[in-house]
Amino acid sequence: WLKPLPAQGVAGGKMEGRRPTELAIGHKAQPNAGRKEPQGPLQTRVYFHTTYGEVQLGETVCVVGNHPSLGSWVPERGLTLSTNEEIFPCWISAEPVLIESNFSIEYKYVVVTNDGQLRAWEDFTGNRRAVTTGAEMTIEDDEGQYRQFAMGEANAEEEDEEELTRVLSSKSPEVRKILYDHKAAMLDELEAAVRIDTHDTVFMVALQLPLTIVRGESGGWKIEENAPMDGRNFAWLPLLQEFRKKTKVKIVCVGWPGVHVDSFRERSEIEKLLKAHDCIPVFPDRQDFEKYVNFCTTFLWPVFHDVMLFFQASKPVAFDEHGWAAYQHMNNLYANAVVPHTHESDIVWVHDYHMMMTPTFISRKLVKANIGFYLHTPFPSSDSFKSLPIREELLSGMLCADQLGFQFFAYARNFLVCVKRIFGHDPSFKAGGFCGVEANGRHVMLKVAHFVYPFQATKEVARSSIVVKKAAELKELFKGKTVFASMDKCDNLSGLVPKFRAFRRFLKMHPEYKGKAVLVQYTFDTACRSQFASALWNSLQGMVDAHLKVDVSGALKIIFEDGDQDSEAYDIVVRSENMDRIDRLALFRAADVLLDTSVKAGLNLMPFEFITAHHDDDNKHSVAIVSEFSGCSRVLLGSIRVNPWNIGEVVIACERAMKMEPMERKELNECNLVYVSESSPCDWFMDFLMDLRRARKKEGIRIESIGFGAKIRHVCMTQDFKKLPHESVLAAYRSAKNRLLFLDNEGTLAPDNRNLHREYGAPKGDVSDLKSNGNPPNQEVLDCLRSLCQDQRNTVVILSGRNQPMLEQWFSSVPNLGLAAERGFYYRLPTTGGQWKCMKQNPDYTWQSYAFEIMRQFVKRTQGSFIESKGSALVWQYRDADQHFGSWQAKELSSLLQELLFGFDVDVLNGKGYVEVKLQGINKGVACSKVLTRVSQTFGEVDFVLCIGDDRSDEDMFEAMNAAFAEDTPTGGENTSQLSTTDGESDDGRSLRLAEKAEGNDCLLTVSEPRLGSAKGMKSAMRYSVQDMSTLATSSLGRSSQNNLARLASGSLNAGEETVGRRIFTCTVGRKPSAAKFYLDDVDEVSDLLNSLKQQHNRSHKDTPPSYHTWSGGDMRKGMRVGSMPALSSLAFPR
Repeated sequence: WLKPLPAQGVAGGKMEGRRPTELAIGHKAQPNAGRKEPQGPLQTRVYFHTTYGEVQLGETVCVVGNHPSLGSWVPERGLTLSTNEEIFPCWISAEPVLIESNFSIEYKYVVVTNDGQLRAWEDFTGNRRAVTTGAEMTIEDDEGQYRQFAMGEANAEEEDEEELTRVLSSKSPEVRKILYDHKAAMLDELEAAVRIDTHDTVFMVALQLPLTIVRGESGGWKIEENAPMDGRNFAWLPLLQEFRKKTKVKIVCVGWPGVHVDSFRERSEIEKLLKAHDCIPVFPDRQDFEKYVNFCTTFLWPVFHDVMLFFQASKPVAFDEHGWAAYQHMNNLYANAVVPHTHESDIVWVHDYHMMMTPTFISRKLVKANIGFYLHTPFPSSDSFKSLPIREELLSGMLCADQLGFQFFAYARNFLVCVKRIFGHDPSFKAGGFCGVEANGRHVMLKVAHFVYPFQATKEVARSSIVVKKAAELKELFKGKTVFASMDKCDNLSGLVPKFRAFRRFLKMHPEYKGKAVLVQYTFDTACRSQFASALWNSLQGMVDAHLKVDVSGALKIIFEDGDQDSEAYDIVVRSENMDRIDRLALFRAADVLLDTSVKAGLNLMPFEFITAHHDDDNKHSVAIVSEFSGCSRVLLGSIRVNPWNIGEVVIACERAMKMEPMERKELNECNLVYVSESSPCDWFMDFLMDLRRARKKEGIRIESIGFGAKIRHVCMTQDFKKLPHESVLAAYRSAKNRLLFLDNEGTLAPDNRNLHREYGAPKGDVSDLKSNGNPPNQEVLDCLRSLCQDQRNTVVILSGRNQPMLEQWFSSVPNLGLAAERGFYYRLPTTGGQWKCMKQNPDYTWQSYAFEIMRQFVKRTQGSFIESKGSALVWQYRDADQHFGSWQAKELSSLLQELLFGFDVDVLNGKGYVEVKLQGINKGVACSKVLTRVSQTFGEVDFVLCIGDDRSDEDMFEAMNAAFAEDTPTGGENTSQLSTTDGESDDGRSLRLAEKAEGNDCLLTVSEPRLGSAKGMKSAMRYSVQDMSTLATSSLGRSSQNNLARLASGSLNAGEETVGRRIFTCTVGRKPSAAKFYLDDVDEVSDLLNSLKQQHNRSHKDTPPSYHTWSGGDMRKGMRVGSMPALSSLAFPR
């Protein structure tokens, strides 16, 4: 079935088919050559599809290649493919092979006889190539034939799932298994397989280490494995120890050890002591640390709980610049402690609002670091956050992480709104339920999962003898009373004042409970008590009846203001001492009702601890009253939710708790207990890390930092996306004979001032009365254009969305300049005699009146929106409207326009900040394709293309150039964020690169094989090649490229021959994800480039004889080219 072909380049012999190249045979699989990997290499499951028709009975098709799973080029050990009568001539791999990710496969198909002997190699020049990416990939060398077969019949009868099942069940068992396996693989890919094993290291960065350092009796230092006394009611250490034990993953903690030491010797001693516990201490300056903690406590903590103390105080204070400087310095100090011990394959998990800038400082030094950030507090509303003078800095710091964690979606929603309103970044959603933010080419994932309370560990402590003893002591102390208990931080967010007032009113409204109910309140101070906390404590003194203190014997005593210990007249008792976990559990175990009135709390673990303390209470079930502003109220559905500001509602809740029937108590308690007991903090920990690993930055990309100071942002782009090299452009320009320049206007040649122009209110006339505002280029740019247009080897075209009269007004002083108005709908080339041409004959504009009326109604009802006319297109702009309301209105308008304009030859586009209705098939890419084709047909191969633009409409232009200079449009390629303007695929699909040298500057002609399995890439590549560029195949450009690439593939074309003259430069203005290969920073750099080309033109015009100035290097007589092809004026563009 494969005819033996003579071996190429081998004298005196024949071979069957074409064997692998010698280079590939000698190349052994080296998954991570030259790269240090601390972990086992990630693997990709690879399937193969191909088609072979004339196979003899008993023969099979195998895949052999340069990987052990493909037989290492030994046909007898290759991967055997399978087929049957229903899918023949397709051959597929029933099971995938495991190959290291990012491994460059070289392979070929062979025919093997029934006894395992090689009969023939496939008739394919060179080796097939592919690069393994992702968790799973399918290499389709059958042009999608099997995929169409597999999905075609199912899609034809997919009225319902029963019908699909019937179709699949009618197939053979082997085919059904293959189809179901592929569907299962699609489901598995929703949650791509990632692995965290013993080769990985996780760095936990937090304000304080999970253990503390204290000075021992002998004067040395020792470690105490207790929770830090900073108000937290849980400790990280037990969780980390459990995780290490289960997974064997190394976890390194980074933080302040709890003491300040100045001696280098003592610091070394502490470091050595902590190293045995996998801890890295941070030793900050004492004064800087105090400023830092004070800034966090008095500024960030209230702000993130939507309390703007510096605005609401009677004497507002200025923003603490010194505290902000200390905050940045401390975050940098923590980052510097992490960086020397980690590299890009490790995981760095940063915790809480103290460390919001740490991801920035880490990513500056390790751009590919896998960073996660978890916020244990709420995220403020957009109105509160937008008022901060450091809002951009804090958001930029968070967006430097790969994954952001929030306790609940309400907090994540506030973050998304802030990012949208401040930076304009939109949320994005991916298959599998993944949510994130698209920021500068990066996908920052959001993870919503609250911290899980350690139920099992706490349950053991709650049943310990010391807790039982102290709980019994409290019960005896308040014998005969119903105990309402709570433990809160001494600040305004705890709602202590509303709580005391509500409890007083409860007893006043229900005097029958006077002396039968008591509120026992435990409080603790923050790490840095502020003036607000001190004022609060002073005000609370007049609201309490007694204090609970420990006497010299260690027993708890109720102490009244007058020192009396025997009075029974008390309703509110407060204890304000440093208390550990034992004291809290004893209080909750002795209490009957939990009363939480937090004004704002991210999660509030106190109710979880209260429920855990009563897990074995079979005789009397407890009741939890929680504030609806605490995060726990969203998940503890068996609690009584109250608004702490509504005192009457709190009173009713207290009365209900006193009168609740035992059966109702039991049901509510069991509801809460089931939720608390079924979750594991270790599972929460692992789940976050697994998603963080999935969110890591992809291989093969480059990340650049833009901006200065704390506002620095990271832009993600491909490796080959770089700044436009002026010297390379000038060198290519000098050697070129047929040049083509495509230039955008606003944002490229002239500053984009469209945001300064806006029509207020709904337009009162009709469509013809709409105005369009723009900004022309300055005189210096016009001079450059005039000089470039004087050179007859140049074709310069300005493409804009503005109408014809506006472009004529702006560029009338530049002769021989091509213009494309309304994104190419109307065009005028130098050889058309100044006449405007239209891409469509007799276009139908009746749709505009309908679209205009609908848009006008939306302008009336959407403040900040307006209508803009672009001739062949109408645009409803809402960039000045409220972004969320505008996007809602845009969706409704887009849906209405699609319904109303059905049947018209128009497209309705819902873009970022606008809704556009335009004629189908009209964009800058189509216009560029037409110009390129005609210039190539008329004057020969274009050997220099410079294409510059700045916005989304120019991406069509870049993509058109990519497709135009690709030899063979890929059918399964992946359209990356930055596409090489010289990428293509040869006839045999081989990947090669020809490096050229042009006057000391490197220029590359790249012919590369795209990644397989991406419909998106296929769609993008085919966008212009099918209908807009069909004539390229027969043009001189297409023929020349085809011949050159064929010769290059066969090895008969050397550097310096025909293709060396082709130079293609696509350039976007501004560093951002783009289909262009190069970038310039701003309009001024574009002007500098044009000025350099102008100077080059002036020099060449001065030094070169007049007879040389022709399009093809021939003679020129009286402005006519001798022996050249007909001019564009003699040709008609297809209608």
